[in-house]
Amino acid sequence: MELKRQKTYKGVFDVAKDMLLASGDLKEQLFRAGLRCDERGDNLRVFVPFFDETIILALPGGSFVGETGANVTLVARIIILHYIMSASGIPLTGERIAYGDIPACMHYDPVFEKRVLKPLVRAFGYDKYSFKEAGALIGAREEEFGDASFTLFAFPKVPITFILWEGDEEFPPRAKALFDPSITGYLPLEDIVVTAKLAAGRILKSAMKHFNDEG
Repeated sequence: MELKRQKTYKGVFDVAKDMLLASGDLKEQLFRAGLRCDERGDNLRVFVPFFDETIILALPGGSFVGETGANVTLVARIIILHYIMSASGIPLTGERIAYGDIPACMHYDPVFEKRVLKPLVRAFGYDKYSFKEAGALIGAREEEFGDASFTLFAFPKVPITFILWEGDEEFPPRAKALFDPSITGYLPLEDIVVTAKLAAGRILKSAMKHFNDEG
């Protein structure tokens, strides 16, 4: 099953790379995505801020290298290519909406809840301080919503705000993720859940690393 999934992802990656290279004015598309690049003859090095790291994408070859040497997963590579291809250049509104309020996403809200929010509630539902610390360790901007909240930038034009309400004797804990309404101008609908899941994974990994370091 895992091999089949990898083959599927590889096919999606190849299609995305070919479409990007055939998209016409590539440098204009990078500008719309808020990305800078170095041009060396027919080759481009594109610097992609991706959460708390920078990924260097080489075109037309299509190689990905993390500035810190970290592995760039196939899923992350696909998301990066889709972000560049989808970038419309529309400005961020500064507003925030829930996943279910994004056009055409309402029916997938239970999937989003299961994949993105429930793992955060299980980990931090009764510990807002660890939640805030995990966000700070990966460069999140602290916000003032709920009992604890912060904003991560998956890409320069894709902020995601995570909010936690701690549980107590009367109410169970809950979490929410909010997006700028412009997100549909930067990611395909099916990638929004994946990107938010990657964000939640980084929050959880940050908390685990901090816990191990403290221990």
